[in-house]
Amino acid sequence: MKYIYFIVVIAIYSSIHLGHAQVQMPTVTAVRTAEPPVIDGLLHDSCWQCCSTATGFVMVEPNPGAEVTQQTYVRVCYDDEKIYFGIHMSEDRPDALQATTNQRDGGVYMDDSFELILDTYCDRRNAYYFMSNLLGTKLDGRIIDDGRNTESNWDAHWEVKARRCEGGWEMEIAIPFSELSYPGKAEQLWGANFWRVERPHWENTSWAPVQQWCQISRYGTIQGLVITGKTKRLTILPYGAARFERDTLADSLEARAGFDIEYDVTSDLKFNTTFLPDYAQIEADPFQFNLSYEKGEELYFAEKRPFFLEGGSILTTPFQLFYTRRMNEIHAGGKLYGKIRSTELLGLAVRTKDTEEFFSVLRAKQELMGTTTLGALVTHKQHDDTVSQAAGVDFNMPVAGRFLLTTQFAATHNTGVSGDQWAGHVGIDGETSTYGAGIYAGRIGPAFSVEQGFINAYDINQQGVSGYAWHKLLQDWGWFEWIDGGVSFDVAQEIGDRLTVGEVEFWSNVVTRPRIRLGLDGVRTYERYGDTEFTNYVIGGDIETNVGGAAGIASSGGVGQLYDESFQRFHVGALFVIFDRISMFPVLQAVRFGETQWQWLINARISYQITDRAFFRIFAQSASEQGTVSSEFLACEDILNLTNNLLFGYEFAPGTILYIVYNNVHNFDTQSTNHIIVTKFTYSLKF
Repeated sequence: MKYIYFIVVIAIYSSIHLGHAQVQMPTVTAVRTAEPPVIDGLLHDSCWQCCSTATGFVMVEPNPGAEVTQQTYVRVCYDDEKIYFGIHMSEDRPDALQATTNQRDGGVYMDDSFELILDTYCDRRNAYYFMSNLLGTKLDGRIIDDGRNTESNWDAHWEVKARRCEGGWEMEIAIPFSELSYPGKAEQLWGANFWRVERPHWENTSWAPVQQWCQISRYGTIQGLVITGKTKRLTILPYGAARFERDTLADSLEARAGFDIEYDVTSDLKFNTTFLPDYAQIEADPFQFNLSYEKGEELYFAEKRPFFLEGGSILTTPFQLFYTRRMNEIHAGGKLYGKIRSTELLGLAVRTKDTEEFFSVLRAKQELMGTTTLGALVTHKQHDDTVSQAAGVDFNMPVAGRFLLTTQFAATHNTGVSGDQWAGHVGIDGETSTYGAGIYAGRIGPAFSVEQGFINAYDINQQGVSGYAWHKLLQDWGWFEWIDGGVSFDVAQEIGDRLTVGEVEFWSNVVTRPRIRLGLDGVRTYERYGDTEFTNYVIGGDIETNVGGAAGIASSGGVGQLYDESFQRFHVGALFVIFDRISMFPVLQAVRFGETQWQWLINARISYQITDRAFFRIFAQSASEQGTVSSEFLACEDILNLTNNLLFGYEFAPGTILYIVYNNVHNFDTQSTNHIIVTKFTYSLKF
């Protein structure tokens, strides 16, 4: 077993780089205009008549390369401040157009929608994406390393309107240059792609001939841009907040204030600082079940705080050496992020208020030939005289088509810790719309510890290999849209000792013409913890209606054995569109071990997009007690707590926002209730 890691390394580096026929990438010319369009969703403005048209879209799904049935036409113009896109989308079944998602960064791609993707450095690696539907709901973010990672929490200030028209529907988009990073020169050449999701005929089409929407290396280009209007920009965002809290013991009222500063050092390098930030408007983390052995694995929660979002994806490596959720209440922080020539970099330093700890990270990623990158990462945490430090290097290189090689080697240093503190990973994987596969090898030393990172405790002192493969076996065949299937495996051992994990899993999906998906999955696992051994297995199935659409119902369940106890699980979720601007998304999860009662979690989100500037959201969740013995199969645990979060927001202008928040937590065991009301106002000052 100890040689497997090195054998896989040699095998991967010996992979043959397959050649590909040269494909002509499309090009569109952006036209400078003295009269920018009014963003109303209709292409009636005179500037659109002067633009060339990007068309000739190709089908990506369901039948790659097949003829597109609904055509799309895109025009591009710009002025000193913004770049504008006008899109006409033909549709011969306009009554079947779908528009349901109304929450910012929601599942817009489930609706009829249009997405534009901008590679502003034309480096064929990283890009911004902007997507919207007929309701004008926004979804934006960044694509990293030719689609290996995405940064979905990145948000920009941009405008979009869409309307139905004769023969289909139209959309207008305006993006300020100040929201983007790009080379510091007047004449620009940007990589770009346009992607359309068409629901009546279930087609995903692309302007550039890509296999996946995020395949930046095969995008087309926008030429003709000469940007002269953008200068260095300073934005100060002071806020004031009032917080009232009432519980069973006392009432309290406090005022808070702080600020954020954003400064464009150059057009492609930004500095941010924050002082006493308040994130009362951030939705609470959803409850989760911890199904690991004796709950020994830590649950992972995604970052939601704006200060950490932009540039956060550069920290994504096989070993997560920096986990921003380790920092709770922040006293002050600073961040520098952007590019200097062909080097992407991030520097971050934060002082926490509640734990009085200091965190810092320095990350650099150098572009080499093609889409190959070489990176380095150093992280640090200090509390009094105790430090935890980690450093790593990583290398990423395309080897064949969509398949990419990823390696990382890391070491740690912790006060009072000695021994084997290094870890290594090497893997190769790739995916298209019809298949995917990957194989990985790695090891983590017994003394490897990163307090400021996220490493599962059960992965320490382990080495092993894992892999997966899936394929669409049939596509557009008779009554079926497609049938796919896949398998995965994982084998690990303690370093220099016996096997600790042996796992094999399979899954398969059948999607019918009526857009109903039926799934079957199963997993069998051997796990060892010290001298305690388990053989686990779970087999399950699931069903989903309106596949590819936003509104619908999905349900799954499974039975088996987990850690020497019988095990059952159940999950059901649904999305209901009550009105055009109101949607509700309830989810119920339940598990049962042995002879105990069913434990359950339930949450529900209600989103009301009142206007383009105002919104109202409700997030409620509840969890049960656990561990009560019962011989009745349908017996459920009593409710333990109920949490409610209500949020109203109104954006007066980009960055100037009023929030009113109400939080309520009730514990049924202690019969205690906590009420919190927060009013927060942030004002944007631009210089």
